[in-house]
Amino acid sequence: MAAMNPVKTGIPGVDEMVGGGLPRSSVVIVSGSPGIGKSNFAMQYIYNGITQYNEPGIYLTVEDQPENVKAYAKAFGWDLDKCEKDNMLAIVSQPIYGGQELKKSKEYPSGETLGEAIKRINAQRIVLDSVTLFKYLFKDEMSRRVNLLNFIKQVKDAGCTTMLVAEQHESSGNIAYLDEHFIADGLLMLFWSQHKEKNERCFRVVKIRGNKINPDIRPMEITDKGIVVYPTQVPLSLAER
Repeated sequence: MAAMNPVKTGIPGVDEMVGGGLPRSSVVIVSGSPGIGKSNFAMQYIYNGITQYNEPGIYLTVEDQPENVKAYAKAFGWDLDKCEKDNMLAIVSQPIYGGQELKKSKEYPSGETLGEAIKRINAQRIVLDSVTLFKYLFKDEMSRRVNLLNFIKQVKDAGCTTMLVAEQHESSGNIAYLDEHFIADGLLMLFWSQHKEKNERCFRVVKIRGNKINPDIRPMEITDKGIVVYPTQVPLSLAER
């Protein structure tokens, strides 16, 4: 079973693994340990949407400035300045606080809220990098869960297909399940697998609601053009077992 009118990630190997694409208006978590490539994966999803599928996107960053995000993207040949000028991309660097989007203030005098950005560019894709924000803003579990649900409702009501970047402190394919994993429609895992003295990047689809997925672990690589997943190959660390 595959989603009707799926949202293609355009990331080589990924759409084949997730069952043809992401269900439209779904919320999918990309989870992994530091340095594995989560932010690259999410930005590639936004950039491919703009350049391959004519779908405007928003990159909501709570850990970086827009200039840094653009610099990272430029290393892969992704021209985010042009996407912004074409009104196809909005990079929003404001956090979400207290269940409300942060409004214009002394700290963000010309800042744009998520809701404003969605309307301005008619966004169809959103990335939140990272969902760990909710853990630090809302100390008790109930508040964190309620505000995360409110965020998810906002992006779904807007008709956006959303990726949430999440930290996974396990460096292997073992999953420490968190609330957001159950709330989201999909869960993609990026992790390290050791082969002799070397570490190998791996990719795994844990779930995509409504889709027939390939749940097998597959090797992943970060190239000079971005991330590539190899859906027909077996990681070296698993091939020798």
